Amino acid sequence: MNSLVWRFWVVIYSLLPLLSLLLSGCAGVPTTRVSPYSWDDSYWKAQNYESKDPESVIITEGDLQRNYREVATICTEGGPKDKDQEEAFSLMRSRLSEFGADAVIKVRKTENKNYEGIVVLFD
Repeated sequence: MNSLVWRFWVVIYSLLPLLSLLLSGCAGVPTTRVSPYSWDDSYWKAQNYESKDPESVIITEGDLQRNYREVATICTEGGPKDKDQEEAFSLMRSRLSEFGADAVIKVRKTENKNYEGIVVLFD
């Protein structure tokens, strides 16, 4: 019986580093996830996006008073759970500037303290 108990503890202790690695991986580097509404949209099919200056990407919690087309959603992920709005907006700007997006509207803080919004292109 002692041999069986000893083997049990060996297995538990050998899995402990793997478990801690998995749990710490959830709190990794802050990043963003972009989810297009439709991959069939001509904007995403072109795949030759004009990048722009990150500071030119507008981010607002409200709506915009101009014509635009919604193309995707964006949300922040990972990193410290108490990330501030400025950090989240900076992450969104840098990511969307690669795609040439014009703005993120209706940004809100989610239950898990990340931020999400709607990616738009101006008409």
